[in-house]
Amino acid sequence: CIHQGMSGSGNWCLIESDPGVFTELIRGFGVESLECEEVYDLTSTSNVSDALGFIFLFNYDDKQDDAGEVVFDENSRGIFFAKQTISNACATQAII
Repeated sequence: CIHQGMSGSGNWCLIESDPGVFTELIRGFGVESLECEEVYDLTSTSNVSDALGFIFLFNYDDKQDDAGEVVFDENSRGIFFAKQTISNACATQAII
């Protein structure tokens, strides 16, 4: 949902960054055989070997300068990065 009356690209409705909410979102897309879980530790002792992907969430700051550059190397193959440019869109972008 997009807030009515917003100029430009608008503001998306806030969706809580919660594994249960993410699971319900993917169910809405027709994915029945997967579920999202919260991971607190990526060390070898954690049980992430069956994971199909990871979603890393950070606070969005539209006033932050575009500092730095994207660096590609052999270790980054298969990694997808999407820069968020609309407030509150992180959950939807992550699921898609």
